[in-house]
Amino acid sequence: MRRFHIVVNEDNDRGLKVTGEIVSYIRERGLDITYESIIRVDDYGKELMSEARDAECILVLGGDGTFIQVAGKMAGSDIPLIGINLGTVGYLAEVEKDNIFPTIDRLIDGDFEIEERMMLEGKDMDGKETAPLYALNDIVIARHGTLRAINYEIYVNGKLLNTYNADGIIISTPTGSTGYNLSAGGPIVEPVADLILVNPICPHTLNTRAIVLSAEDEVSVKVIGGKFIHDPEADVSFDGGKNKHLRSNDTVTVRKASVKTRIIRLSKESFLDILGRKMRV
Repeated sequence: MRRFHIVVNEDNDRGLKVTGEIVSYIRERGLDITYESIIRVDDYGKELMSEARDAECILVLGGDGTFIQVAGKMAGSDIPLIGINLGTVGYLAEVEKDNIFPTIDRLIDGDFEIEERMMLEGKDMDGKETAPLYALNDIVIARHGTLRAINYEIYVNGKLLNTYNADGIIISTPTGSTGYNLSAGGPIVEPVADLILVNPICPHTLNTRAIVLSAEDEVSVKVIGGKFIHDPEADVSFDGGKNKHLRSNDTVTVRKASVKTRIIRLSKESFLDILGRKMRV
């Protein structure tokens, strides 16, 4: 690789100290490097794509949250990403701060593998035709405003599967299984698998469990009225980004995306080894 681009979360690299060191290191070797600093990736539009369009690799400096937001913005570009962990626990940002420069040497030499990860695409939502939004981790539909559970109807391939009275619904990829899904009691699955996980958030029942579906299934979540006078309201969020407001009878339809995220992998450590080590931190 000879052309690099950095997206750095300023909250994790105050003063861009680490970024500056990486830029200097790469330019000293006669290679091309551009960079852009951000506070919230979610505030970025298509200009992120245009800034990075000539790169062979994008270095994402921050934590897993920054990584998944960049992945969503770069969906369909085929440019591989590598995460440099300047946050806390990193599943996706595998490169630790003290191993940055050996990692860059390996990228320059082509000593790495590329792993493709499934993404989700979701469409709205309120009866209008809208462009899909992408998520590497999850799409979450959750209550808006009041601390009150609301009802959600879950349809799979157009057929009603179940109705949940819950705080919300998480629809996640295998990559996202170690995120919000895990915190909500859902299963952990191999990140390179092709599966869709549906997990209710704090359901008001004793026998509700997460559901694992085929990646070819289409999942629709409909916000429906409950026992209260006021219509329920919810929000839908893609990888923790900006919310879109939903009202009663609005529906979010989710399916496997036609695009994937390409992640550069350096370690030969298995997923189970990484998982065990991270869970012991």
